[in-house]
Amino acid sequence: MSFNSREHSLAAGAPIRLYEFKRGVLRWLYNSSDRDITHNTQIFRSQVGGITDDGIRQTGQASADSLSITAPASLEVAQLYRGVPPSNTVDLVIYDMHHGEPEVLVSWFGEIASVNWPKLDRCTVKAVPFDASLEQPGLRMTWQRGCPHAIYTPPCGVDRNAFKVAAVVQSMSGVAINSGTFAAFPDGWFSGGYIEWPIGAGEFDRRGIAAHTGQVLTLLSGTSRIVLGQSITAYPGCGQVGSICNSKFNNLPNYGGYMHLSGRSPFDGNMVF
Repeated sequence: MSFNSREHSLAAGAPIRLYEFKRGVLRWLYNSSDRDITHNTQIFRSQVGGITDDGIRQTGQASADSLSITAPASLEVAQLYRGVPPSNTVDLVIYDMHHGEPEVLVSWFGEIASVNWPKLDRCTVKAVPFDASLEQPGLRMTWQRGCPHAIYTPPCGVDRNAFKVAAVVQSMSGVAINSGTFAAFPDGWFSGGYIEWPIGAGEFDRRGIAAHTGQVLTLLSGTSRIVLGQSITAYPGCGQVGSICNSKFNNLPNYGGYMHLSGRSPFDGNMVF
């Protein structure tokens, strides 16, 4: 029998759902049956207690098409969202098949939006389709003094490798890390930047830097998953003003703001032009 025949049959169907979570080359593979399933040389593991979802919907509204997956509380991919979520998104691809049939179809794809633990032994993974991001308002260039470009992005043009600083975490609190390496730079040098460290398979986790004083970096979202002796790389931030763009990064031609705007508001009732 074919997939369609089994799918439309009243009694011959044996549906199995495969869940592929991925972040870069990292993979977490699960299936809804009581045994492991091999697909494309990858093993989708069964879960004690089972893994299910509330059904795939196609309403045309991305927010309504979100998917809730219920699984054991110890689900490996869910552990990434205990405390601070990962700095990169975790994508999800769902496949449907029938036991004994070689045909496997892609049924849904999106990314994890959140994870919670409503019970001690269960977790709920909420995923949204990729087209949900298309419904979000986009950014636009405005007439302003400050630069709207995020540091190290293509519009900014600064090469982050030219400014990276390698360091080792010597001590830390719940919100800050300490390394003598940072003391060699003036206060505020790293403010607005970020740190990153490898987590394996070519993937990195990141934390934004809220403030830099001496050898201390205060981090956004705290020091969760950072350990003493951790090797990290720190990247300095930008104050989004022309003087810093010029003196710190020598990048004034790419500055995205208008430094010589009039000090008057265009909305004060008087003609500007």
